[in-house]
Amino acid sequence: MNQLKTIANEMLPVYENESGEKLVSAKELHTQLFSKQKFTDWIKRRIDNYGFVEGEDFFITLGKSTGGRPSTEYLLLIDTAKEIAMVENNEQGRAIRKYFIEVEKRSRVKQPKSQAEMMLMFAEQFVNQEKEIKQIKQDNQTLKHRMDNYDNLDTVGDLQQRLNKMIQKYAGQNGISYSTAWRDFRKSFNTAYRTNLKMLITNYALKHNLKSLSAPQYLSIVNRLEDGVRVADKMLNQSKREVI
Repeated sequence: MNQLKTIANEMLPVYENESGEKLVSAKELHTQLFSKQKFTDWIKRRIDNYGFVEGEDFFITLGKSTGGRPSTEYLLLIDTAKEIAMVENNEQGRAIRKYFIEVEKRSRVKQPKSQAEMMLMFAEQFVNQEKEIKQIKQDNQTLKHRMDNYDNLDTVGDLQQRLNKMIQKYAGQNGISYSTAWRDFRKSFNTAYRTNLKMLITNYALKHNLKSLSAPQYLSIVNRLEDGVRVADKMLNQSKREVI
């Protein structure tokens, strides 16, 4: 035990050896679990019942002698200690298991061992922060671009009128005909919602004996104009003509 380093000691000590293994004293765990069983009986039952293997799940060492026979010390790997705490099936056992998990989380945070490592860690944090700031600026620019598109549209009227004007704007932005813009819209709508808009419109028109039925009219009938506006918005905010 003297060669172990204590890395946590809130509910009970958690140790670490030279290999980085995290260990818990079985006696200390037994005491903290408030078990009424005799320790030697308790630990032997746990080892036998759950198939723990010496050298893999726990280690046995001899404690200091006080004039008689040295006591046997059981050092449990933290995973073994978690399992033993869990099988107690009480609030204290569950609390100790959560404590072990928290200790493991804290230990996974790499601590710099030298000034050079500390400087490298700060440099990496700075680079990551710069990336995050750049991404935020890009997101803000995209949002501004979208708001400008809405501001430049005459949005007075219903969603059907708005969708028509968004497709008109898309056609103007890309130097294509209005009919080609609507064809791009149908392809984008189909990709976004895994459907076939042209077939849906045709089938609906045949079923209801309609001579003609436009995409905005159909979307209005089936209450999907908002979906159409979302697709048109994405088309308008692409850096170049690219059907989604």
